Amino acid sequence: MKSAYTAKKLAETTGLNKTTIMRRAQKEAWPHKTEAGNGGKTKHYLLSSLPSDIQKKIAEKSTPTSAEMLPVLAPEAALIALRKLTDFPDTSLAGIRDTRIQTTEHSISEKDLKNKKFTRWVRIIQEAERAPAGWKKRAWIENVALRHEVDWRTIYKKLKKYNSQGLVGLTHRKSTRKTPKVWTPEAVDFWLGMVLKRSHRKISKDSLFKCLKIEAHNRSWQTGSYESALWWLKKRLNPQLLALQKGGLRALDNTLPPILRDYSDLEPFEILVGDQHRFDFWVVDEETGEVFRPECYMWQDLRTRIIYGIAIDRRYDAALMGMALHIGIRCFGAFKNIYTDNGKPENSRYIIGIMKDMRALGLSVEREIDYPIDLNGQDPEEIMPAFVMPGEHRRAIVKNAKAKMIEGTNNVLEGIMRNRFLLPGNVKRLTAPSEHQDIDQKEIESLARSGKLTTYREFVLAMYLAADYYNREKTHRGVLKEWRGQPKPKSATPIQCLEACYLHESWRPVKLSDDAINILFLPRASRKVDRGRITFQGKQYESDALIPFHGNSVDLRYDPVDPDDILVFYQGEFVSSAELVEYSSMKDHELAERKIEEKAKRRKEFSQKYHELTSRVPDFRKYSNVPALEKAAAIVGDERRKKVAAQTELYRQRTPDEMEAEVAALEETTQAAEMQIRKKPLPPRPKYFLSELERHEWCFKYQKAGGELTAEDREWMEMHEAAMPADQREYWEVAREMGL
Repeated sequence: MKSAYTAKKLAETTGLNKTTIMRRAQKEAWPHKTEAGNGGKTKHYLLSSLPSDIQKKIAEKSTPTSAEMLPVLAPEAALIALRKLTDFPDTSLAGIRDTRIQTTEHSISEKDLKNKKFTRWVRIIQEAERAPAGWKKRAWIENVALRHEVDWRTIYKKLKKYNSQGLVGLTHRKSTRKTPKVWTPEAVDFWLGMVLKRSHRKISKDSLFKCLKIEAHNRSWQTGSYESALWWLKKRLNPQLLALQKGGLRALDNTLPPILRDYSDLEPFEILVGDQHRFDFWVVDEETGEVFRPECYMWQDLRTRIIYGIAIDRRYDAALMGMALHIGIRCFGAFKNIYTDNGKPENSRYIIGIMKDMRALGLSVEREIDYPIDLNGQDPEEIMPAFVMPGEHRRAIVKNAKAKMIEGTNNVLEGIMRNRFLLPGNVKRLTAPSEHQDIDQKEIESLARSGKLTTYREFVLAMYLAADYYNREKTHRGVLKEWRGQPKPKSATPIQCLEACYLHESWRPVKLSDDAINILFLPRASRKVDRGRITFQGKQYESDALIPFHGNSVDLRYDPVDPDDILVFYQGEFVSSAELVEYSSMKDHELAERKIEEKAKRRKEFSQKYHELTSRVPDFRKYSNVPALEKAAAIVGDERRKKVAAQTELYRQRTPDEMEAEVAALEETTQAAEMQIRKKPLPPRPKYFLSELERHEWCFKYQKAGGELTAEDREWMEMHEAAMPADQREYWEVAREMGL
């Protein structure tokens, strides 16, 4: 079992097709490292980040090299690998006595060390291996056997066991040890399976034991008493199996040891982790008087623990995530990677668009794989939670190894708002005693009636002040543990860690222009232009530059905080900014006259433009010189003759050859009409491409739809595919052949 596999090796090991492996790896973004070989660059996928079903097939068809591979495997794959390690130990370890793999079934206990017979044989074996100079091995072993009053052949047997198994080979273990004496082994296994079956988890054990007695009678099994049955459960079952029965894989993962990681090897803002949070505070809307609990989305840097960006609103959605990133990138500069969960807002078109544009700017985005870990009772600032490299996608849960730190940050942020800024309006705790809940609920109602409850605007200001206090003044034990410079301070804050990285680690922030930030993070929408105006969120926006786009769909970028103007794009190219429409008035005559003059000015501009383009062009139509009366008579005669000829041709008897020809013509016409219906429209060519990948995808789709590329695009596409790695070029060739 290796630590990394190529697509070809995975196909050979799992029995799947190589193309299937490559497509799945690309779709699920398997982490990999690229290495150069004789055939070019090859992707090597890490075993620890492969999906559980792939790991399971690898574990079934290969033998693990050491027990150190077990922690990085999925639970089902780790069980198979552990079973192979137990049953078939690695032969390369046989000659190294002090590094053998020992399990609970084959290890030395304190009871063995107190056994006189065991210690006696240890001394005999040690003496037998230390033959003096000039002695032959056989003579020396016979001498040792004579002095210890044992058979020399027995010493040879013990030496053989000792060389292959170590000290364990000198212990005396019965072959029937830990096997049932009264019970039939099949009955014990059946009893364990009955108790572990998930559908039996609510049935009492005495009822299950009665069912076992009936089954044992039918199968001629021997069983013991009910007390012995309970003893076997205690002896053979472990917490992991019981957790798997009661809570499934999530409960099983909570009983396995977590993978912890140190973040000191990261750069500032190299990895951001995000999480949404609903505050445990009630606030009041100053406009409507509604009492509600606000929600926020926060991004935190794993290296410095700085709160990178935070945004708040009534409800958490994709726009709130983008706003938090928007705030962070203006304050601290660009980031490299973000890790999000697999919730619906993260899968929205808005977030997908942000990811696409970030990759075009050289930034990268990864998805997380969530493994639940029970870390209750641990200090979120001291623990070093680990993240697993992105692979398959799962829905995020509360006990998340990666999100646990940021969940602790949410609690610390609320504590700052409660203890430093003294905000009222705490939510009652459902886990608290009922009398405590009643007091909290009555306090909230009293504050709301008296107008003392914190308003939404006041809460937003307090939240940002608390985030600034967390970054600049709140000491963080996790930052102090990972401090890399010398001398190490007594305490450290997140902003001090960032300053140390700037001064001692040569880190520099990466700034983006305001235009790039707006294109990246402003929320997006699509609307149709109606006579130079756009209706958006119940309001109308206008711009003179939009008048030529009447009837066309355009893309919008808008700021939810300042919706007075929006940015308009057409086919990826900026058109103009549109402002709110100024309505005319029936009483304000100056405003009405100004609006009328503006419309007249626009009408005059388009009329002059039309006249300039058409005045220099003559009328090329050829008019008739025949008198009107003769033309009418000719039309009537020609029409009558055409009808007679058509009727004659329609009812004329056809020959077999003519009949076949007409049927073939009708079928050809029908097929042509069906092909025209099924024919896909050619994708329009964008004004510009953000990346080479986007241009290659457009060329591929254009050819697929039946279009003919220009010589420039065709030459560029051939050169781009020639420069691709072999596996990537093979993927596009297969896609072109299969019509994907």
